[in-house]
Amino acid sequence: MILGGGASQWADALKGVTRAMTRAVGAATLDVSSGVAAAGEAAHAAVTGRRIGPATLRVRVVILSDELGRPMTTEGRVTSSIELADGVLTAGAGIRVRLTDVHVEPEPAPPNALAPHANRRLLLDDVLGHTEFYRRVSATAPLPGVTIGVPITVIVVRDIAGKVTGCSLGISADWVVVQASLFDRAQPNTCDDTVLVHELGHALNLPHHPDRDNIMFPTSSPPADVRGTSLRGWQAAVLHANRHVIPGVPD
Repeated sequence: MILGGGASQWADALKGVTRAMTRAVGAATLDVSSGVAAAGEAAHAAVTGRRIGPATLRVRVVILSDELGRPMTTEGRVTSSIELADGVLTAGAGIRVRLTDVHVEPEPAPPNALAPHANRRLLLDDVLGHTEFYRRVSATAPLPGVTIGVPITVIVVRDIAGKVTGCSLGISADWVVVQASLFDRAQPNTCDDTVLVHELGHALNLPHHPDRDNIMFPTSSPPADVRGTSLRGWQAAVLHANRHVIPGVPD
């Protein structure tokens, strides 16, 4: 019985790895297609002298509820972080952030969804199928044949393991998780509007950056030592090549 159970666990793990690899390969393929299309539009605009309007990133927010059905935060508290994300990406990359929906999930979230692991542990949980609650609440109904511009879902949880307040699985997921205390102005030592846009950057394939003035700097310590909000030119190019970004329309 022990051997059989172990074999079953290995089989489930192998299926999870296959699923994760399939998602990553599919996402990478779409990103390459999006990047080629964006480069083509830019080249055409350069030849014709036409100006391309700003691109668009669609974002939705899902606020989880605890064991008693109490939401982790409110729509009003999240607003300033969304506004900062719009300002950072518009100024640094010419990408507008458009909030499509704020949804309070009424179903009490399971404990592992309310307090997830971070980084490699969250990736392992995803491989093992322990993040299906996130995938379910973040699922959107895509239009037939539409593969570009699918929203990124920001999922607000209670706590994240360790000293992490936000986490993204990068190319393999269309969602990120952020801690509710980030949006509470009554907690100045944890309130930090830069985390949401930082995690969006990871979801759009941006790695960490060593410059503290950059939005992708790995650490941010409110209230006195919050990371900056700048972006480099190469980071803007990476963002525009992502499948979540809707290219601008030539004027």
